[in-house]
Amino acid sequence: MEGYFDSFTILAAFTVGVFVLLLIDLLLLSGKAHHVGMKEATLLTILWTLVAAAVGVWVFIAGGTELGIEYTTAYVAERALSIDNLFVFLVIFNYFALPDLFRSRALLFGIVGALVARAVFIFFAVGIISVFEPVLYLLAAVLIYTAYKLITSHGEDVDPSKNIVARVFRRIYPISDEYDGHNFFTVKNGIRMATPFALVVLVLASTDVVFAIDSIPTVVGISKNEFIIWSSNAMAVLGMRPLFFLLEGLVNLFRYLSYGLAAILAFIGVKIIVETAIHDQFHDLIHNLGVPDGQISITITLGSLAIVIAILVISVIASVVLPQSEEDHHRHDEAAA
Repeated sequence: MEGYFDSFTILAAFTVGVFVLLLIDLLLLSGKAHHVGMKEATLLTILWTLVAAAVGVWVFIAGGTELGIEYTTAYVAERALSIDNLFVFLVIFNYFALPDLFRSRALLFGIVGALVARAVFIFFAVGIISVFEPVLYLLAAVLIYTAYKLITSHGEDVDPSKNIVARVFRRIYPISDEYDGHNFFTVKNGIRMATPFALVVLVLASTDVVFAIDSIPTVVGISKNEFIIWSSNAMAVLGMRPLFFLLEGLVNLFRYLSYGLAAILAFIGVKIIVETAIHDQFHDLIHNLGVPDGQISITITLGSLAIVIAILVISVIASVVLPQSEEDHHRHDEAAA
């Protein structure tokens, strides 16, 4: 069905479906404030992964093989980026001493903010690219610079006390010293005040805006289809909450994830430059390798998926096999504290 996923009606219907799923999560799956154990986190992670897979099947059937592979590649890349984000969220929770009982609800509200922010970024970015394609070079530069920062910073810049949204909010609204369940506001000595829980949610949402600056160019480097960009992002973000609790105790398993993510971002950045600057020559090269003209685009897309998965697998294997340095041990102990 050519052009099926170019329809605004399909895009709008999917967006409504995403927020319906969020509402179901809020009312049924999250329930009351409680500790999310490994069993619940595993089951919910499987559930959201199956939902993402169902969307993928839909894309394959209605949009064709190439769009299906683009969706899968984008989803895998976004899922990998979200893992790195979740460890930053852990630092934020520990900084604000957020009780374990309220972490699930804070993540859920943070996810709502993340979805809204990413939707704005996506539709703005796609609109600009459609009228001014050279902006792709800027997106490629962002990805390559972010790859460099991932390799050199080692997470040292994660400091919730420097979050500009939190600092501004503290100046314009009084903040209570104590949590009042998962309420955003409370009354103390007759004064209406925001709770630390509200501050945590604000920091989570604003932090994800920064993540989106890396995330959106990554997906744009994989697909130019608006639905694919939005759906892969939405599905990855929806699965973040249970994945956080599943990975919370497995920090050491992802010691080298930042290097893997850096490689993925750099690869996609270079891919954007190559496909924009020397598109015809690059396609001629693939054709000269024996790929039929009608299969060149899908071959490039399939190759991108294989490279992304291979990099992730290698980074996890390296984390398991290679010994942990004292510096890594100290840093991960601080994140889990």
